[in-house]
Amino acid sequence: MYPRRHSLVIGMFTAIIGTACHAATNDVQALLVEQGQYWQNRADAQRAAEAWEKVLRMDPNQVDALYGMGLSSLKQNKPEQARQYLARLQALSPRPWRAAQLEQDIALAQPSNIALLEEARRLVDSGQRDEATAVFGKLFAGRTPSGQVGREYYNNLAFNPAAWPEARKGLERLQRENPNDPVLALFLAKQLVRREDTRALGIRDLAKLSTRADIGGDADESWRLALVWTGPPNAAQVPLFEEFLKAHSDDQEIRTLLDKGRSQSATTGRPVAWQADPLVARGLQALEKNDPAGAEQAFAARLKNKADDPDALGGLGVVRQQQNRLSEAEQLLNRAIANGGARWKPALANVRYWALLQQARDQATAQPAKARESIAQAMRLNPKGIEAHLTLADIQAQAGELEAAQGSYRQVLAVQPGNALAVQGLATVLAQSGRNDEALRLLDSLTPAQQAGMGGARLRALRSAQAAKMAEQRGDVRAAQQALMQAVKDDPDNVWTRFELARLYLKTDEPDQARDLIDRYLKDHPQDVDALYTSALLSVELEQWDAAQAAISRIPVGRRTAAINELADQITLNAQLRLATAIARRGQRQEALALLDRLQPTASRSPDGMAALASAYVDSGDPQRAQAMMEEALNRTPNPSADLMLHYANLLLKTGNDTQVDSILRDLKNRQMSVATRKRFDDVLYRYRIRQADQLREGGNLAAAYDTLAPALASRPGDVEAVSALARMYVSNGDNAKAFELYKPLLKSRPNDPLILLNAADAAVLAGDKSYADKALQQFMALKNYDPQSLTEAARIYRSMGQSAQATQLLRKAVDIEQTESQRSLIARGGSTSVAVNPFADRGQRNQLGRTSIDEIPLPAKTLLQPGPALAAANPFAAPGTLNAGVEQTSSARRALDDLLQERSGYVTQGVTIRSNDSESGLSKMTDIQTPLEVNIPVGENRLAVRVTPVSINAGSVGSDAAERFGGGGPSADGIGSQRDKGVGLGVAYARPDEGLKADLGTTPIGFLYSTVAGGVSVDRPLPGNPNMRYGVNLSRRAVTDSVTSFAGTTDKRTDQSWGGVTANGGRGQLSYDDQVVGAYGYGSWHKLLGHNVESNSRAELGGGVYWYLQNALDSKLTLGVSATGLSFDNNQDFFTYGHGGYFSPQSYFALGIPVSWSQRTERLTYQLKGSVGVQHFQQDAADYFPNDKDLQATSAKRYSGQSKTGVGYSLAAAGEYKFGSAFFLGANLGVDNAQDYRQITGAMYLRYMFEDMNGAMELPVSPYRSPYSN
Repeated sequence: MYPRRHSLVIGMFTAIIGTACHAATNDVQALLVEQGQYWQNRADAQRAAEAWEKVLRMDPNQVDALYGMGLSSLKQNKPEQARQYLARLQALSPRPWRAAQLEQDIALAQPSNIALLEEARRLVDSGQRDEATAVFGKLFAGRTPSGQVGREYYNNLAFNPAAWPEARKGLERLQRENPNDPVLALFLAKQLVRREDTRALGIRDLAKLSTRADIGGDADESWRLALVWTGPPNAAQVPLFEEFLKAHSDDQEIRTLLDKGRSQSATTGRPVAWQADPLVARGLQALEKNDPAGAEQAFAARLKNKADDPDALGGLGVVRQQQNRLSEAEQLLNRAIANGGARWKPALANVRYWALLQQARDQATAQPAKARESIAQAMRLNPKGIEAHLTLADIQAQAGELEAAQGSYRQVLAVQPGNALAVQGLATVLAQSGRNDEALRLLDSLTPAQQAGMGGARLRALRSAQAAKMAEQRGDVRAAQQALMQAVKDDPDNVWTRFELARLYLKTDEPDQARDLIDRYLKDHPQDVDALYTSALLSVELEQWDAAQAAISRIPVGRRTAAINELADQITLNAQLRLATAIARRGQRQEALALLDRLQPTASRSPDGMAALASAYVDSGDPQRAQAMMEEALNRTPNPSADLMLHYANLLLKTGNDTQVDSILRDLKNRQMSVATRKRFDDVLYRYRIRQADQLREGGNLAAAYDTLAPALASRPGDVEAVSALARMYVSNGDNAKAFELYKPLLKSRPNDPLILLNAADAAVLAGDKSYADKALQQFMALKNYDPQSLTEAARIYRSMGQSAQATQLLRKAVDIEQTESQRSLIARGGSTSVAVNPFADRGQRNQLGRTSIDEIPLPAKTLLQPGPALAAANPFAAPGTLNAGVEQTSSARRALDDLLQERSGYVTQGVTIRSNDSESGLSKMTDIQTPLEVNIPVGENRLAVRVTPVSINAGSVGSDAAERFGGGGPSADGIGSQRDKGVGLGVAYARPDEGLKADLGTTPIGFLYSTVAGGVSVDRPLPGNPNMRYGVNLSRRAVTDSVTSFAGTTDKRTDQSWGGVTANGGRGQLSYDDQVVGAYGYGSWHKLLGHNVESNSRAELGGGVYWYLQNALDSKLTLGVSATGLSFDNNQDFFTYGHGGYFSPQSYFALGIPVSWSQRTERLTYQLKGSVGVQHFQQDAADYFPNDKDLQATSAKRYSGQSKTGVGYSLAAAGEYKFGSAFFLGANLGVDNAQDYRQITGAMYLRYMFEDMNGAMELPVSPYRSPYSN
């Protein structure tokens, strides 16, 4: 019962209120439709859909909502859903025109059609209307055009006289479908006034449209122009003129035309028709059709026949105005008026108006006061012209007067709401003032009509550009790039948006994308002045000066603005400055300075030119003149501009005056600057930061250096200079692999930067990638843009790679340049000399600084390098790094060449060595005389040596008490004779220094009783990633030279037994460390000892030590250490009966010593003193007399006794080398080894002749020449 009663109540209530709610529902629905259209026009598909869904809940068949939902589905990339809404529209009866509109929108959303639409619009913009019509035809594919795209199509079609009826019919149909579209109404009215038969109708429509707030300005100008085209009116046309004058009572030209028409009508009953020459008429018709090329051809043809035809002169003047050749236009229009063409006076006034505005823009940077006066004149000439107010706003914005610029832009918008340039300018200024949200609200506040007037795509592009500025300001360069990419997509013909995107590509080290972005546009618009101008600007940014020159030269002189001319002058001046710098780098410094002197008048025209000239003076080796020139300019100016001060700061950065740079930056920090000047300030501050960071790195404070650099990395994350500075920090910290990885993308983005090439090559070598380093160095050499410093650096890298020949070639070239410059300086300056300035000082990669806050100016690095507590910082370099050596002076090339020549030079050495001990005569005693001769020559990067070594050895005679312990034994020494031998050793040796590889092959002395093959191969290299650690491996077969028996072999003439000639066959490994403060080493070896009729043996050795540098100066070194050695032989062969080897072979040997070494050098002498004292212990087993002959041993039954001894041992050695002249070296060495019952003395002398003059430092420590058979 209760449900039934409730149903009745609800039904009664509904019936009562239904009528009242119907009207309210319609109002709500209309409001929702308006909201949907609002969000739809702002491309906010989500919010539009929310409004349309509410409408459809109220009326499922509401046409606007169904269309809006379909369109929103398309925007959200849901084409199937859009087709469902299309089906619902098509099902309605009668079918609404919105159905055809949505069907067209779905078709146009296809990628191929999007491309066709963009191409059609591009053709329209370039004046190729027939071609555009053909592309539109492909786009519509038989469908009836509708909507905004249909409006564009019919408006373009209307410019073809033959297609006018179709175009008019289409525009009128669209107007019926969408009667509230003001842009459509404006298009139709403009097309109507272009034709005489419909002009009156069009004029009336324009008069109505002129009162609108959105398109009124455009309609008003077109209304007036249509009346001018009409000429003096007849009686029927008079009301059209009168209506205009009601709204514009002060328009004298229109009033004059009206008065003339009335006068003619009163006199003749009709106006006198003006009859133009056919060529002039054709030209005027071409102008009306927006065909300036056809108009110019017709007017020029008329002027050939009649040079003073006023209408041909005036028409050609208008053509020149359209071509922005305002000076020529003014001259032609003056001539037209002078020849009776008074009707051209308005056109002349218009040209003068635009010429004044162009003049103001040209004067804006250098002569701001004159620029404003030009604008004032333009305003007096045309008080209603909004362009003058726009120009004033632009100049105010450029000068950094942001509040004033906002006021000027708002003044324009008050007169002409929705003016595209004013909206764009105001939005930009608001963004620069930090009011980004307000800038975006401004764009969103435009009415649909205003948006349509600006163009939907263009407005979206402007909004994306503002979003890009916001992203860049917060440091999100990638987001800024994405936003500008969308802006370029929406407005592909705006080359300046492309240039902004290209600039961001440069920030992220993507120069190829930047170049391609501009080049593609230039390819499609080869004559576009802005395209050529931006191409030249980009080339300047990339330092591609030849490309910049090529682009700027394609702009006709008559179409160049002051800014373009200024850029052209800059490019030409830079070419001359680069030539001067290149001449200086080749050693022709005086010629370079003379060229720079000749460039002073040209450079002094602008602060930029003067700064560039001063920089070139520094690069050419005359920093004093550069500084004097800039200081003179500052002194001439009572209140120097910020630009001039910043140029001076740049120069001070190059000359190393950081304190003054710091002062200038702090003084300018809070000063009001134009946008361009603020950018220059940021650039100087950026380079100053990097310089300070580099100086802190070189001072060893890597933590502070990183903190200083960090803001530079944050503000320009992909910039070459900052990343290079970071890479150098990693090198200083020993992380070569990380540095190498940082350099790789830098080299890819700047393949022709010589310093990056050298740094990348150096990092590659340190990281172990010599192939990459070699490619980088070849690329550097291909530049042919080198100087002594860079050549020396390249040579150093080649030398570290083992390519000494290439290093020598580069160093010779560097020294030649230095010597040439020195001679020229002596001639020019009466004997004084000057050292060339590092040509890379201006690049900021060797002189860098950062800070802890992007807006904070850091203190000069030297203040942080003062003694005191280290700066704390949480960064990768919190621990102190390695102190880097300072940059070498110019003479480093000479020194490096001398060192390299000394290392690579061929030489001949002749020596003599004498060795003797105090052992038992005839047995272990030996006097050894060797006279080695060696010829050693370079072969490519390797070395080859030939060795001839005569050897004479003598052990004396065997005494009677030793007769039983020699050979076959026996009680008498008679017949044994003296134990001696001689022979000549031969050998060849080969070395690959870059790989630490050595090999030799030869013989023991030929002529000895036993001569055999001897030689070996060894490798000695640093460990990868740690040059202080080295390892060595040696495999060899060497003679054992302890005695005549072991070295040459011997014969017992009593028994005719021969034995000896022992060789040690095996290998040795060693690992060492030396950081120039402390050193350590360890080694181990194993050898098999084999001889003739000698028992085989094996030897194992293990040892190591540590030493400290008590002094480690450039010309002297003192070390003290501790060493330990352990030695073991398998059996005891320390005897001279048949079967024994005759060499010291304890079964265990241990020695502990304290070595000390002192070495020193002077200009011509180098020497070394060494000594060691310690404790030795050895133990020898008992041994058979005849270990290799059981029968002899059994007959003899004798054995040698074993022994064990411990005692003190010492050794002393001295070596020295003296240079005679520049190619001869005389050397000598002397040594004593002493143990408890053994002493050996060794002495040697040698003379070495070098094939090259040796001007480098003497070797330290000296390494005396030794015989191939020395122990």
